[in-house]
Amino acid sequence: MRGRRNVAFLSPALLASLALVTGAPAPALAQQRGSDVGGQPTKRKLTKMPRLVRFVEAEYPAAKKRAGVSASVVLTIEIGATGKVTNVSVAESAGADFDAAAVAAAAGFEFEPAEVDDKPAPAKITYRYDFVIAQEPPPPPARPPSAPETAAPVAPPPAGEAGATPGDATAAGARTGGNDVVDEVAIRGGPRARREVVDYAVRAEQAKKVAGTQGDVLKVVQNLPGVSRPPVASGQIVVWGSAPKDTRVYVDGVDLPALYHGSGLRGTINSDLVASIDLVPGAFGAEYGRGLGGLVRVETRSLPRGTHGYVGADTLDGSAFVSTEIGERVRIGSALRYGWLDRVFAATSAPDVGDLFPIPRYRDAQLKATVDLRRRESVDTVVLLSSDELDRTVPSPDPAKRRVEATRSGFWRAYARYTNVSDDGDTATVTPFFGRDTSSLAQRFGANPTRLDVASDRYGVRASLRSKLGSRVVLVTGMDALGTASSVEREGSLTLPPREGDVAVFGQPPGDEYALDRWKTHVLDVGPHVYADVRVGPVTLTPGVRVDAFVIEGSKRLPPAGNVPPIGFSRMETTVAPRASARWDVTRRLAFTAAYGSYHQPPEPEDLSAVFGTPELGLSRALHVTAGESLRVTDSLTIDVVAFDKRMRDLVVRSRLPNPLRARALTQNGEGRSYGVQLLLRQELWRGFFGWASYAVTKSERRFEGDEAWRPFDFDQPHVLSLVASQEIGRWSVGARFRYASGNPRTPVVGSVYDARSDRFDPVFGPQGTTRVPAFWQLDLRVDRTFELGRDVRALVFADLQNVTNRENAEEIAYSADFRRRGIITGLPFIAVVGGRLEL
Repeated sequence: MRGRRNVAFLSPALLASLALVTGAPAPALAQQRGSDVGGQPTKRKLTKMPRLVRFVEAEYPAAKKRAGVSASVVLTIEIGATGKVTNVSVAESAGADFDAAAVAAAAGFEFEPAEVDDKPAPAKITYRYDFVIAQEPPPPPARPPSAPETAAPVAPPPAGEAGATPGDATAAGARTGGNDVVDEVAIRGGPRARREVVDYAVRAEQAKKVAGTQGDVLKVVQNLPGVSRPPVASGQIVVWGSAPKDTRVYVDGVDLPALYHGSGLRGTINSDLVASIDLVPGAFGAEYGRGLGGLVRVETRSLPRGTHGYVGADTLDGSAFVSTEIGERVRIGSALRYGWLDRVFAATSAPDVGDLFPIPRYRDAQLKATVDLRRRESVDTVVLLSSDELDRTVPSPDPAKRRVEATRSGFWRAYARYTNVSDDGDTATVTPFFGRDTSSLAQRFGANPTRLDVASDRYGVRASLRSKLGSRVVLVTGMDALGTASSVEREGSLTLPPREGDVAVFGQPPGDEYALDRWKTHVLDVGPHVYADVRVGPVTLTPGVRVDAFVIEGSKRLPPAGNVPPIGFSRMETTVAPRASARWDVTRRLAFTAAYGSYHQPPEPEDLSAVFGTPELGLSRALHVTAGESLRVTDSLTIDVVAFDKRMRDLVVRSRLPNPLRARALTQNGEGRSYGVQLLLRQELWRGFFGWASYAVTKSERRFEGDEAWRPFDFDQPHVLSLVASQEIGRWSVGARFRYASGNPRTPVVGSVYDARSDRFDPVFGPQGTTRVPAFWQLDLRVDRTFELGRDVRALVFADLQNVTNRENAEEIAYSADFRRRGIITGLPFIAVVGGRLEL
């Protein structure tokens, strides 16, 4: 009598959920540049998936086996064109002993190679290896004395089950290549996000380990090429010289008003619900519109089977996430977060930090439910909530010069994304959504109040159909509609808060004028679009066009006059926006790219006031042109160079007239241009190490239409450098980040005049934009360690050290009350964000 040896095994159910690093229809072929930073995928036809033909059992770690501990290790396996495994790395660790056993076993796997255009090709897959203690089999029945003794063999999983048919298993938010997230196996037939010519993506697990992000996946955007360092305490995203409001944020294709809470210290979505995040700084495709800047696209994570979750806390906040399944078809997950940094500062020796750096009180929550209707058909229902409160008081011995500022903002979204993949690979998605955005800004400088309240109901739908037209053409048709109904109330100075291009200085008191207005607006845009991916030999062409029909309505065309009832306005503007991109794969490692696009953006609701703005504002316009080169030095090391040029016109600016015409406080006489070159050197995960170095040389300028001279854009930063590195050493992980950025332009104060009536000094300005805030640089460090606490339980503790040199970085230029002395306002000092989380 002999029992069967307990072994680690990969069950058929898990084999069926093996996730190829792929969108539809092509896998992550090593010779393609699909999701490499700066590249658009080569559209080649997948004719055969890789197939496991030799399975190797892993040796169960003895100590874990005795303790009865099970675990799962997610591996990234690179397969050569011969079917041999060329590299194995750990994508999700289960501990050093489990990791080592899984890597050793996977290194001995053999595959029938993938084929592209009927030719063997390298591939990269994500493979989950489960370590499970097998139950002892019952003793065999007694054999007759004449029967020979035999032992039943332990068979490996059937070879044919190691692959996945196209559309059966894709990765959440994943696109072709190795730079995108493959957190979990997604719903069958999950839609593939289109890759842009210039597109920067980071794996979620890597993003959590970047120093300075405090484990927040969304904050990695601040370190990507093309992103300027935002003003302190703003949380804004400035991309390729575009204004912060010109860049759009989408989650599963649904627009959000903000990616970050208040001061930019934390993202508005829990990182454990994020599968991928990527930045498109410009020249994006026809499926997106209503913005002159770039795109930030977030894909929510596919909910895993079983019950999982965590509870965590650090210096900034506390958070929790839990997910479970209800039957075989329904999975549900929820996350909560509550910020307490303001209380931490109040309890330390630096409660006055909030005087100049507003400390947010923030909360957010998310709920996601996935229902698998049928094979390759599912519905994801998602609810997102976020709220922020920021208060700042700059004291003064003179009550008339005391400055108080209070900001409130929040949003919620609810949407359902229906996905269906047909047997021939056509993918259809429909995502209706509804939500509400609110913001409130109240400022008081002495007795002069300024207040702006905006509440907007947002609704819309995004739909697309992706169809194959033969082996060389993929056609995508879709419709993107968004409606925004806003109620706005504003009172106070006509010039506060200041606009981009206003000549102003930090702390400058408002003028004596006072106004009040309440109005409503409704902006509806319906944008049908179409584009095609056409492959002609080594060249992929992506022509597209978007047609937008804007309806702009408001409750007041003129300022109120006595008892005369207000007269509203309504108008329609239609635009045609051609888009095109091209990629030429010169060799398997070298490619050239180019893209062009026309873009339009409607006016903001707060600019359509008959008192503070201009109800007749129309669309702003921009043209984007890019050209780039992508070089894969090794299988994991890439270099990307991109040159870009943006031209903007019909920008909204303040009227130059001392006494503007009635209902004409703003005009569309602004022009802009932004151009530059950026370089990215990126090392993908290799032996536990990843990192990148990005450097951008750019110039962004604005001018009033008809002026000969250009002035620097208020957010212009000619030089931006980011260095990111992270290394895993067993259960430890260490990382560093260094950032350098030029200071933003400012207008110098060359003198002052005394206003006896108001008993104050007013500044006398020099030439606009001819001085700058001193340059910024900062070094951040991070270290974390994982502890195995038992079966399916682990703990993570970390320390994220910001500004370890305690450098006093200048954030703003300030002047004395008589404007005769100049100083700087410094940013945050050294801060240690320490925390941990318990994972189940």
